Amino acid sequence: MQYLYAIEISDFEDTKEHHKNLLKGIESIHDQFILQISFLIEIFYKSKSTYSISQKNLFNDASSKYSNEKMSNNKFLELISGNSRITKLINDRVFINWEVDYKYVNIIYNEFIDSDFYNYYIKTEENSFELDKKIVRDLCRKIIIPNESLQEFLEEKNIFWMDDYPLSNTMLIKFIKNCSAKNIEDYFYFDLYSNASDKKYANDLANLSLRNFKENNKLINKYVSNWDVDRIAKIDLVILNLAITEIKDFKLIPVKVSLNEYIEISKDYSSEKSSFFINGVLDKFVKDLIEKKSLIKEGRGLRE
Repeated sequence: MQYLYAIEISDFEDTKEHHKNLLKGIESIHDQFILQISFLIEIFYKSKSTYSISQKNLFNDASSKYSNEKMSNNKFLELISGNSRITKLINDRVFINWEVDYKYVNIIYNEFIDSDFYNYYIKTEENSFELDKKIVRDLCRKIIIPNESLQEFLEEKNIFWMDDYPLSNTMLIKFIKNCSAKNIEDYFYFDLYSNASDKKYANDLANLSLRNFKENNKLINKYVSNWDVDRIAKIDLVILNLAITEIKDFKLIPVKVSLNEYIEISKDYSSEKSSFFINGVLDKFVKDLIEKKSLIKEGRGLRE
């Protein structure tokens, strides 16, 4: 959608550069995931540093949340921070520099040590790898992921990242939950595409939507009574073009799936009124295809 929108507002110039950005945008989710891991490691280093300073306190009056060594010995974070392959991936990313952006580490760390779940963690007598994973998972879910300052920071780093944020967070939580001391690298590395057809789908949808843009606009104009295509919001026009292309040219994707996906996209990127408008146009388009018997979907039930 962003790819096609960028081309549309630039009057279809520099399409090669836009396509390069499309692929770069998809691949950037790897970078976001690695940055999130590096952030957890920085929180770990902060815990170690804070504990070390508390032990040098001459008056021995440091609060237990600073002087407790449990977080500074977190087995899960110790494992990640000591993994040479993971740290190399982090060090190879020039955009990761927590010495410059250290204020975000401080913000999250201070909120973390004031939380009830951190207080429970340092007081419980349990000492296990699973508990250490759980506290990191809670830190991510309850503090890091919802933090608006950190979200703004990510958006400044990469414009694609906020769109990928829910997926990257899911992968982060899955990584923490599933890995063990013996298989940490198995869960750290992942494929962006589940198979070759996924990548082909991304490229085909982009190329076909671009190639058929003018033709699709004629179709849209047909289904919009007393309304010229030029008056439709550009983002709505782009969403409609993508939806029409997918419904027409991707035989394995059920119509209902396409309709639901693009209506949801319109709610996120356009307006509530736009979603009703897009739904109405697509409904007319699908009914027209059915009447002409030109809606061909492969597999049982794919026309419903």
